Amino acid sequence: MSKYVTAETVSPGHPDKIADLISDYVLTKALENNKKSRVAVETFLTGTDNGGLVVVGGEISEIANITDEAVISIVNQALKKTIKTSFPDFDLNNLTIQNELTPQSEEIRAAVEDDEDQGAGDQGIMVGYAINETESLMPPTFDKSRNIQQALWDIQHSDEMLDLDSKVQVTTGGDKTKVVVSTQHQSEIDIDDLHSRVFELVGEYISEEYTLDLNPSGSFVKGGPAGDTGLTGRKIVVDAYGPSVPVGGGAFSGKDPSKVDRSAAYAARHLAKNIVSHGLAEECLVRVSYAIGKADPYELTVETFGTEKSENKVLDDFISKFDMKPGAIIERLNLLDVDYKEDTLFSHFGHNDRNWEKIENL
Repeated sequence: MSKYVTAETVSPGHPDKIADLISDYVLTKALENNKKSRVAVETFLTGTDNGGLVVVGGEISEIANITDEAVISIVNQALKKTIKTSFPDFDLNNLTIQNELTPQSEEIRAAVEDDEDQGAGDQGIMVGYAINETESLMPPTFDKSRNIQQALWDIQHSDEMLDLDSKVQVTTGGDKTKVVVSTQHQSEIDIDDLHSRVFELVGEYISEEYTLDLNPSGSFVKGGPAGDTGLTGRKIVVDAYGPSVPVGGGAFSGKDPSKVDRSAAYAARHLAKNIVSHGLAEECLVRVSYAIGKADPYELTVETFGTEKSENKVLDDFISKFDMKPGAIIERLNLLDVDYKEDTLFSHFGHNDRNWEKIENL
């Protein structure tokens, strides 16, 4: 029996990713205002009878100085980037935008304010991964799906007949690779022409024989938050490595670097990628866990699946050069000076311009 692998990616115009993007806009603005800001923001978007609703909530330091006016401006900036077409139930000119941000818990603040040995902002498990089968060192099927999605996103922006909500699913391992693309469009579009264009686009990223199922549900005119509710943190598999790699369970977007859900996941990818890039293994999974308020990880496991190229001591010595305490991670990856608005687009990993993707000269 064939071993199938399926991976999915979604565009920045998907309602859940719009929610992620708004949350990361808030985070970036907060850190611009004060690098000591503590941020845990979530966004909810939905269509309503009154033109649509966006709620930005969560916990944030008062020093971040995120006002009602700032939230309204941030929401409008993010929506302008991710939505072309208004609908009566989600109208860009008639939205209700609510700021429900509240101060951070004093107990959490006290647990992570030790500058010398900063404790983790929460307990949790984080996973990093790398494999040498793709240029990005990402899982191959996921990499294909994401590359197609990114190319489709460019077309969606330039073609007035296409809107910005889409999904791309790729299944490998059978006689032919199966590709499913759902992309939002205007009602007047020529579907046959769109199929031909997308089929050609897919061929730029898949070298083997493949089939394309375009918009299998039929018409896809109403998309984005007009078609489906969006919520921060619902695309954690898409944000990481696809379903072939375990996830720790915590979402990334809207969280400042003191939250190890984000920073330690970035550090785990950084370590895994460096192990593979330095030729110490062909495949690597890093798993790390923390307790709130504690700096030292409770677990640091490195699995190379029998692909290691060196003795255990060489690998252990290499791993020891990567301090996995939250404060050290933030400093090493310069996480207080990141434009997080870009990190939620097309997975948080596999982009060489990100700090946690750099290859260290060790």
